[in-house]
Amino acid sequence: MAGGCRERKSIPPRQPARYLKGQLHLHSSRSGDSHTRPDEVVRWYREHGFDFIVFTDHNRTGPVIQSSSSPLVLSGVELTQNLRDCTPAPAPGEQCLLHVNALFLGQGTTGLDAWRPEVGGDRLAAYLRAMDATERAGGLAQLNHPNFHYAADAALLTALTRDHGLRFFEVANGSFDAGNAGDATHPSTEEMWDRVLSSGGWLYGTATDDAHHYFDAVEVAARGQHVFTGGRGFVMVRAALDAEEIRAALVRGDFYASSGVLIERAEVASGALTIDVAAASPGPHAFKFIGTGGRVLGRGQGRSARFDLAKAPSGYLRAVIEDGQGLKAWVQPIRVP
Repeated sequence: MAGGCRERKSIPPRQPARYLKGQLHLHSSRSGDSHTRPDEVVRWYREHGFDFIVFTDHNRTGPVIQSSSSPLVLSGVELTQNLRDCTPAPAPGEQCLLHVNALFLGQGTTGLDAWRPEVGGDRLAAYLRAMDATERAGGLAQLNHPNFHYAADAALLTALTRDHGLRFFEVANGSFDAGNAGDATHPSTEEMWDRVLSSGGWLYGTATDDAHHYFDAVEVAARGQHVFTGGRGFVMVRAALDAEEIRAALVRGDFYASSGVLIERAEVASGALTIDVAAASPGPHAFKFIGTGGRVLGRGQGRSARFDLAKAPSGYLRAVIEDGQGLKAWVQPIRVP
């Protein structure tokens, strides 16, 4: 080279941020209650248009899969505490099933494989034990299906968020027995979310599959067994296709949760929250803007809606969009001064 200069390698431009479809809760044959190998799980999510997935097998991290795979495969674990007894005690017919996902662990992380649930104890202490283990391993903690056997009530969820830094919970777990809607004596997961936010806690809601059955779903159903299939809940994260970028976007709340409704835009501009539904999501669509105290502050119909932040009381504003089939999208809360 003239002048002794070395040829400089070109650096590819950073990928522009777009909404990536991701799964934060799934199981494989490494869990014991699924018979689908990890590579087949990856294939199922590839064929269903996912950009990234996080493996969260019960008390087992990994697996290690090539980082160049499609979809992008990330490591996690579901820290599963199925306790013989706990305080407060469960109602008759229910159990102490306290589950936390440790998300975005480094590939090859094995430190949590030795982690085992204790025999019993206080619910708050059990959740904190899982959250602490997640933090030590460098992961993000997500409290799973709080209404599954009514594992965590609004007061417990508030304490974990306000006092101990919980950042994510499943507002919509796709399993048929997750209890998202609550019942006559238990609030829905959305109501619990509003109670946490109204108390001053800051919590983001995710939607997940909690899938155990994939290409074998029809066969399992034919045997008369309950089927836990994929594609019923996911997150749409505005980020480049990179593990650290996706993680950072989740932490700052730059994502929405969905059971099927897709959003083109959800942003704050000119003093208002504006939401546009994507063309791929058929209507009709109903919008709800929800603020402090769980109050519905505004409604809309169509493919776009806008809410003036000046009309919202101090605290927070979030939005829910529902289509004619009952599928939803949950826009993360924003702070209102």
